[in-house]
Amino acid sequence: MIELELLEVYEKNLKEGTDQLVEVSKKSPVQVGQIRELWSVPMERFLVLDKVQEGLYLTVPMTSYLQVLPEDAPTYELRRHGLVLRVVPVWDYLREEIILNYSQVIGKVGQEEIERIREYLKQEKELKWHTRRFINLNSKRWAKWTMYSLLTHAEEQEEDRQVVKLPPETEKSLPREEKHEDLYIKGQNFFAVIERNVLRIYLPLEMVGEKVKIAIGDIVVFEGEVECPRIEIEGGFEGVRGEITVKEVQK
Repeated sequence: MIELELLEVYEKNLKEGTDQLVEVSKKSPVQVGQIRELWSVPMERFLVLDKVQEGLYLTVPMTSYLQVLPEDAPTYELRRHGLVLRVVPVWDYLREEIILNYSQVIGKVGQEEIERIREYLKQEKELKWHTRRFINLNSKRWAKWTMYSLLTHAEEQEEDRQVVKLPPETEKSLPREEKHEDLYIKGQNFFAVIERNVLRIYLPLEMVGEKVKIAIGDIVVFEGEVECPRIEIEGGFEGVRGEITVKEVQK
């Protein structure tokens, strides 16, 4: 089965590679619509989808492992580089400094294609097992670069956050373990950091103005309108464990 073989090859390459980035010799200014190659081992490719704030970009991973992704995913042929890349149906955040210093431009798409990709990412999808497996492997790799980008940017933009207090009765209901460590989590439509006294949720810009429900396991920790892509839920989260979900709800 070709999908299983490709997954095994990708996983082997990840295990034999490194997440440490290599600085490129020729640096190109970052622009929305660029398809870029991130210098790591193995290489990763991505599209610059939007400039979220000064110094921070929304990006979408792309891959040449075409058969593990849905056939209707936007696909682009880069003849000069001998590549055919397909959009992975997730998104990441990257600091401008990472994009500028550690990636090179290998292609570009226009505004019409950018909108097409945006619409594709918004669609509800029934993903096959091999697609879910590839996304899981790919996301774990991107999580380190994304969380560095988000946390570094957050330190510089302390005013840009939506702060809510966790009700005491909800706090008592949360699933916990004795051992505590900060957790960095990437979901399909969010990033999260669990620390002792706060749960930080990072959402795509498109969710601002929408009503969402955030839950840990079966316990809802926030339900309301998104005012800012960064939501901080303050409370006792020491040792809290459980699947985090973010779902849009009707107003």
